[in-house]
Amino acid sequence: MLIYGLMKYIEKIPARYDKMMNILTFGGHRRSQKLILSEVRPGSKVLDIGCGSGSLAIDCAIAGAIVTAVDSSPQMLSILKTKIKDGHLDDKIKIIECGSASAGVILKDEKFDLIIMSMMLGELSAVVRKKTIQTAAELLAPEGKIVICDELWPRNFMLSAVYHFLFWIFFIPNFILTRTLIMPVKGLLNDLDSAGLKIEKKRNLFYGIISILNIKKL
Repeated sequence: MLIYGLMKYIEKIPARYDKMMNILTFGGHRRSQKLILSEVRPGSKVLDIGCGSGSLAIDCAIAGAIVTAVDSSPQMLSILKTKIKDGHLDDKIKIIECGSASAGVILKDEKFDLIIMSMMLGELSAVVRKKTIQTAAELLAPEGKIVICDELWPRNFMLSAVYHFLFWIFFIPNFILTRTLIMPVKGLLNDLDSAGLKIEKKRNLFYGIISILNIKKL
């Protein structure tokens, strides 16, 4: 739970975001990116929703994908633009500055083979998260795949009770750091069902705190 608070805090210094995230998660951030990257195929169309500073979008492009990177933070996207220029990847990555739930309006005529949402759903309200997942489902190619990497609220009763306890402990420091109400993703299965999506594979990282989900259409 504190991870999200620290994530939002270090976004204030975007040039060091990836390095600090890797330290914060004891290397888990980079490991999660490598697992997501293993799903990329040369020539595939990839949509990275909530791309942040764009390290994963860059890696996808280097792996041969045609990437569309979406984020609402101009500070993060400025870092990505610099990386694209330095890496001569202008023809491989398209940047769109907008909220995650608005991406479908801009990209309504496109379909993507792989859609990535990494450590961003917990920052959204329940309504916006549901709309974001619905948008991803609409933009997904028939045989495409969505990969979500995030901290999920546990379904187990005892673990859920522990999370409730920790949530109230960390609520104040999280709010002081971020000025937003952020928490592990709760009710994701209902959102996926509503969008006509199902989980095909789940992998756990960082002692089970972070989950990577491979998702397809029903």
